[in-house]
Amino acid sequence: MKNKKTTAILAFFLGGIGVHRFYLGQTGKGVLSILFCWTFIPSVIGLYDCIFFSFMSKEYFEVTYNNNLNLHCSACKTQLLENTTSYWGLGENNGACKNCFQKIRNHSKESGNYKFEDNEVQKIINGEIDNRPLPKSVKNTFHIPENDFLEEVELPEEFETIKLNSLAQIAYKDAQGQKSERRITMYSINPTIDDDYMIKAYCHERNAQRTFKLSRITELTDIETGEVFDNPEKYFLDRFNESPIGIITNVFQELESEILVLTFVARADGYLRKKEREIIIAFLVNKSNMDFDLDLLENEIRRTYCESKDFREALKQLSKKTIDERTTIMDLAISIVNTDKNPDPMELGALELIKKELKLEKASA
Repeated sequence: MKNKKTTAILAFFLGGIGVHRFYLGQTGKGVLSILFCWTFIPSVIGLYDCIFFSFMSKEYFEVTYNNNLNLHCSACKTQLLENTTSYWGLGENNGACKNCFQKIRNHSKESGNYKFEDNEVQKIINGEIDNRPLPKSVKNTFHIPENDFLEEVELPEEFETIKLNSLAQIAYKDAQGQKSERRITMYSINPTIDDDYMIKAYCHERNAQRTFKLSRITELTDIETGEVFDNPEKYFLDRFNESPIGIITNVFQELESEILVLTFVARADGYLRKKEREIIIAFLVNKSNMDFDLDLLENEIRRTYCESKDFREALKQLSKKTIDERTTIMDLAISIVNTDKNPDPMELGALELIKKELKLEKASA
């Protein structure tokens, strides 16, 4: 059995005469190294090979040079083959297939985060995104108190939850007078019994969920657009009146299940491409018959994420609708998947789950 570390050492010390190539059974390359050793080119290649073998994953070496077919991707558990194994792993002793590694790489590019715990890796692979990633351009220059004051917020017996999906930077003053600036992913907003509003959010500075009273937010900035709102209350009211963003918000609430299912399928491969967004936009325009600001509508679709548990819950809601409505969603999901010449296995798996949950024995193509 060949050893990765031994190969790297041989490449460093004896790469000029191709010893590491003979060790790997690559006799032809070894002979060429001996024939041209006087040019010192094989020595340079040997140094390159030393780096190459040092950084490749252990699993990639085993599959490629020892023909080990007993290894599996640490994320999706599929068998690792020579043409499917990623050169890079997902950490020490965590080899990965190219598909899973690409999903992690895409997520890292979007979030700017390149280190993940094992449970975080699995969530990314499964499409379970708990919190929206911050844009890479957003720098961590914010300040928070040593300890947050977690005030109790009392809600009416019957209250309406308005779902949000926005990244914001807020200036906040809590009940004890502590001031902070932080970045939050806003989940939802609810009226309180004292004529205020409670915002449920994820605080990126605390890496934890927090609630904020609207009246205590002194300034709000939409991170993705850069727009600053000196009157945060107006920011939220504008989402629910007859303004373009308000119209879109109302439609998103009315067609929440449909939108979540379609965006989940579209993002299953780690991307939300233009053609996929266009399919969702066309559906919303035709279904609601509303005069949308199409640029705003596309931005809201870009901002929409759906976790696996929300996807399954949305399917339960859709299963109660008519056969025509269910078939329409299935057809749209198929259209989204077909925008890619080589559909991702996660997309195909989502289609099968949709067909099963919506009780569609045969979906139209």
